[in-house]
Amino acid sequence: MDNRGLMTGLAAAALVSAAVGAAGLAQRYMASAGNYALWEAAGFALVLFPVFGMFGRQYDRLKRRADRDSLTGLWNRSFAHRCIVGLLKQAEARRKRLAVMLIDLNDFKLINDGLGHAEGDRAISMAAAALEDAAVRGEIVCRWGGDEFLLLCPYADRQEAEALKRAIDERMEGLSLHCGYRMSASCGYAFYPEDGTTLAELSAAADRRLYDSKREAKPMPEPRRLEA
Repeated sequence: MDNRGLMTGLAAAALVSAAVGAAGLAQRYMASAGNYALWEAAGFALVLFPVFGMFGRQYDRLKRRADRDSLTGLWNRSFAHRCIVGLLKQAEARRKRLAVMLIDLNDFKLINDGLGHAEGDRAISMAAAALEDAAVRGEIVCRWGGDEFLLLCPYADRQEAEALKRAIDERMEGLSLHCGYRMSASCGYAFYPEDGTTLAELSAAADRRLYDSKREAKPMPEPRRLEA
C-alpha cells in the first residue's frame, strides 16, 4: 500500500519539531531558559505528529480514490495511462516485450436492459473479481470503461496470453453458474513493440482483435436472450 502521504506528514512533523527544539535550545543558552526548550519541542511534537499524520493519511486516501474505479475497486483508466509510461520505459531499457489485453463482456446490454442497472453493476463487479482471480502472473487489471477492462501483462508470449484468455473464460463460466445467466467475454491483445509503442497504439490494436473475436463468437445477427 502506498503510504507516501503519511510518511511525508510524519517527516514534516519531525522537521518542524526539530526546528522548534533547536530554536529553543539556542534561546536557552542565550537567556538561561533551563529545560524549557526541550519541553517546548516535546509539546510541539505531541501536537504536530498527529496533525501532520492525519493530513498525510487523508492525502493517501484521496490518491487511492483517484487511482481506483469506484464500482469495482480496480485501477482506473487514468492510472493505466500513467502506469504504462513506466512499464514501456522499463521494457525499452531492458529490451523486453509486454502485452496489453482488452476484455469486453459479451451481451452486456441484455443484462443491463433486461435485468436492470443494479444487476448490470453487479455483473461488472463480478467480472472484475474474476479477472483479478485469473491475473496470477503480475498482470495489472484496470477498468477501461463501461463493460471493458484492460490488463497490462509483464510478458509478450502469445502462448501465455492465450493461457490467460482460457483462465478468464473458465472463470466466466463459473460466474454463469453462480448468477443464473450467461456471462462470457471477448479478448483481444497486442504486443510491444511490434503492435505499437504507446498505450494508444497498443489498445487500438488490441481493440481491433477484440472485435474480430466478438464477430467469431457471435455469428448470429441477434444475440440469444438471457434467462435470469
